[in-house]
Amino acid sequence: MGRYFDMAAQLYNDGDKVSAFNAFLELAIDGDAKAQAMVGYMLEHGEGTKENLTEAIGWYERAAAAGEDVAHFNLGHIYRSGRVGAADESRAFNHFMEAARAGNLHAMFEAAQMLEYGAGVEKSPQRAVNWYESAARYGHTEAQNCLGTMYHEGNGVKQDFEKALFWYEKAAKEGHPRAMYNLGMMYDKGLGVEQDHEKALEWCRRAAHAGHDKAKKIIRRLQEEGKIVF
Repeated sequence: MGRYFDMAAQLYNDGDKVSAFNAFLELAIDGDAKAQAMVGYMLEHGEGTKENLTEAIGWYERAAAAGEDVAHFNLGHIYRSGRVGAADESRAFNHFMEAARAGNLHAMFEAAQMLEYGAGVEKSPQRAVNWYESAARYGHTEAQNCLGTMYHEGNGVKQDFEKALFWYEKAAKEGHPRAMYNLGMMYDKGLGVEQDHEKALEWCRRAAHAGHDKAKKIIRRLQEEGKIVF
């Protein structure tokens, strides 16, 4: 069945969405969980077929029951958004957790966010740190930046500026604007690293170029205090 899924995926990638939808639908009816998730996605977004959120949820639910992590992840977003009535953050969290346990990095991040702020689940910064770290170790840049912030602030974990710096740098080197700013701020203040205004300027410039306004304030202050020369 995998070969037929690949053929359907190729139709999708080639832009023949109608043929792709029909091919995925045939596989979905035969019980292919990945195809069921894809049919759900195409129905949700009106690709190759008329948009129908109710039918999309039905196919997502079938795929999720078979353990398809993407289906759980997409259901999490639907239930959290309130697109099918009142938002149900508890139900959304449960779906994100199922996807996270199956190894979905984006779901790990969403679950961590909800645990950090107590959305749909009892607030638990400690559990949030665990899920941020799981996603961060596999390269999720937003999770890396958030994990850096948790260590920076001592939220859910013992405050550790060196670990904060480590995770900020990981995300910054991948182009994450807020992590670039955070890294520049750490160098500016000498937190977890020897104070270095040139490196602070370097990272804040990169953050500012990426549209982070707070980075511009650090650059102006460094210039006004005569700590850097343009």
